Amino acid sequence: MKRIAFATLVVAFILGGDIPLEAIDSGGTRIQNNKGTSLSGLPIRTKMNINQISSWYDNDGTEEYNSSTGNSGLVYPQGTAGAIFAAGLMWSGEFLDGQTPTVRTNGHAYNTGLVPGAILGVRTGVIEDPAADDVRIWRVRRNYNSADLARDAAEINSVGLSSVSEAQITAVRDQYEKDWLEWPAAKGAPFYDADSDGVYTPMIVDGVPVLFPTADEPGIADADQVIWYTANDIGNRSPWGATPPGGLEMQLTIWGYARADALGNVLFKKYRLIYKGTGSTPADAAVENMYLSQWSDPDLGNAADDYAGCDITLSLGFCYNANPTDSNFDDFGIRPPAVGYDFLQGPLVPGVAGEDRNNNGIDDATDTGIFDLKVTSPGFINLPMTSFIYFAAGGTYSDPLFTYPAALQWNCMLQGLPPTPQPPPCPEPPLDPYTNQPAGKY
Repeated sequence: MKRIAFATLVVAFILGGDIPLEAIDSGGTRIQNNKGTSLSGLPIRTKMNINQISSWYDNDGTEEYNSSTGNSGLVYPQGTAGAIFAAGLMWSGEFLDGQTPTVRTNGHAYNTGLVPGAILGVRTGVIEDPAADDVRIWRVRRNYNSADLARDAAEINSVGLSSVSEAQITAVRDQYEKDWLEWPAAKGAPFYDADSDGVYTPMIVDGVPVLFPTADEPGIADADQVIWYTANDIGNRSPWGATPPGGLEMQLTIWGYARADALGNVLFKKYRLIYKGTGSTPADAAVENMYLSQWSDPDLGNAADDYAGCDITLSLGFCYNANPTDSNFDDFGIRPPAVGYDFLQGPLVPGVAGEDRNNNGIDDATDTGIFDLKVTSPGFINLPMTSFIYFAAGGTYSDPLFTYPAALQWNCMLQGLPPTPQPPPCPEPPLDPYTNQPAGKY
């Protein structure tokens, strides 16, 4: 019995409320480097595997899913059994751009409504060619030149460690160096700017990458391994009904730490959504009442005995095993772990006097938030997890179909409301079984 859990905010966002068009042109600028290497356009998928988690990511919005085999894409602990079958970002909002339907849902939940690449300019409708040389998924690792990459090569090539060839290890090392040199900072990929000139200029000396602060370095938050890519909704229609594209560009940064403590059991994801519009989008267009969701299908070992839940105080959605043992993890002689999604930096919104929506004991009007990993001025807060729902085969709610009515169901669920009966309007909140009162949104 497959169980699917989501909550309406993901790890780190830089948007909230109404979204006006932003005068940002990613440009698709090619990055010059000190080796003159050519761009390849590959790979389209890669792995985060610097610590105890090993997880696949594709540059079309597909997360934690092994799209080359159709199997679970996130293994935890590394080298054991699958924990997450698939995941992705979902969003739904009112697009006020003169086209109908106004309410549109997109993202990734088994199917994706995105294609790789940036939107070139504002209100142009022009996107990068998904097959172009400089449209790929990038991955960097600080110690790629000296690290033992045998396990990395085994996982990238889906072969056993004993079967890894020196050629495969060399190919992984070469890709790390290539991505280090060609890191797409001009498109929005994060980097440490040693000379503060806003231009990414890396250095590699005798095969050794020169680190910040001596030279520019790709990365974020002092992470040991970082993945970055961008995708858009113009080149592919939403699977949830043939609705017009909104003109949203998504930039995703994923990072992790090679540590033996708790951080060695964590991956971080930061989403940046930029509303650039299409070729027919008017200048005064906006997106209102936008909701965002971390969708996940956690198959924790054997998928038939998983439970899902949430902790509203921690903004945590989680999955755990129903029994002390699991047949898949028994093969490795370990008890089944638990997995979850913790929302560290939700959308930034103005604080309201007398409220404490982020549950930290500080009046929101004087509280501070975080924007792009930096503390804001007082009067802004980051929204915590605001709703949670799960699907289960034979349960109260089933997976929404890939239709436009299902797009409206998603919109209701992201507001913390039931998906049935069929909207519009959204159904009333369900009754809390303990109080017999309507369940409130957190």
